[in-house]
Amino acid sequence: MDATNSPYKIIFFDNDGTLNVNRSTWELLHKHFGTWEPQGREMQEILLRDRTPYDEYSRQITRMWKGIPKERFMEVFRQLPFREGAVELVRELNKRGFILAVLSSGFTLWRDLWHDREKIDWPHYVANEIIFDENGICTGEIDVHVTDNVEGMDKGTWVERIATEEGIDPQKCVFVGDGWGDVPGFKKCGLAIAIDPNMDEVVEAADVVLEGGEIRKVLKMVESTR
Repeated sequence: MDATNSPYKIIFFDNDGTLNVNRSTWELLHKHFGTWEPQGREMQEILLRDRTPYDEYSRQITRMWKGIPKERFMEVFRQLPFREGAVELVRELNKRGFILAVLSSGFTLWRDLWHDREKIDWPHYVANEIIFDENGICTGEIDVHVTDNVEGMDKGTWVERIATEEGIDPQKCVFVGDGWGDVPGFKKCGLAIAIDPNMDEVVEAADVVLEGGEIRKVLKMVESTR
């Protein structure tokens, strides 16, 4: 079955913890740059406990990385594998005519890796963009596009925006994610699939919960008729 015959037309993915197995590229970058202890760790603990405004959190951290070359960022991304089966799933969904999108509160640098490593270009890839100057040096600034605390930037709003752009009812969309930032996207789509969720609220919001090794099952689910 291809997208023409499926009840679903757009497949949205989270990136960190979904398409790859690492839940926080922020943490990996901290450790790579030597900014994890104690400040980076404490900031992440507060974020998870108190739900620090994500745009504020992002800007605080990026200021700590001012002056670091882009190549050092890419060293971290290149070391991380995609989740087993994820690349094959994306290729097959694309081949069958589904519209694919990533909504991530991580970084647009992952989009570059998808292009460079897998030769895959996403029709829609919305994430946060670390700013580098003309010499490829981090300016300490970040353009925040996806966050849960700024009106118009949560994943649910992005689902609606992209679905409208494509002329598709959000109920004909699927969201695949793993964390609490994905819940607004879950609530807007006709099918919500959680991959290895580690929070009750994510489990409760999902229609289907899969173990990480089962991501290939997404293909069968989007082929199913309702």
